[in-house]
Amino acid sequence: MIQKGKNNNKSRKTNITFFEKAYSSAVKEGMIILGEDVSKIVQDYIEEKYSFLIENTSQDPKALSEALHFAIDGGKRIIERRIIRVLSKKLDIEYHSAELINFEKQIKEMREKVSKTHK
Repeated sequence: MIQKGKNNNKSRKTNITFFEKAYSSAVKEGMIILGEDVSKIVQDYIEEKYSFLIENTSQDPKALSEALHFAIDGGKRIIERRIIRVLSKKLDIEYHSAELINFEKQIKEMREKVSKTHK
C-alpha cells in the first residue's frame, strides 16, 4: 500500500511538471502578442516590481493577472485569453473563446483536468 501512495505522488508530480511546462510555454507565447521588445519590457517590469517570473505563476495565476493589470491595464485581457488559448492547445483541452474568462479559475480548472487525464 505504501508503494501505491508513492506512485500516486510520483504521478501527481509528473502531472504538475507537465502542466507547469505547458503553462510556462503558454505564458511566454501569450506575451509575444505585445511584440518582442514590449514583451521584454513588461516582463522585466513585473519581475522587478513583483519579484517573480511570469512564467512561474502556475500555482498563483491571480498574481500574474494582477501584475498584468497594473503593468499594461487594458492589454491584460488580450494576453490572458491568448495564454488560455495556447495552454488549452498544448494540453489538448477544449476552449471556447466566446466565454467570458476568469483567468485564475480557468487555469485551475485546466490543472485539475490535466491531473485527471495524465496519470
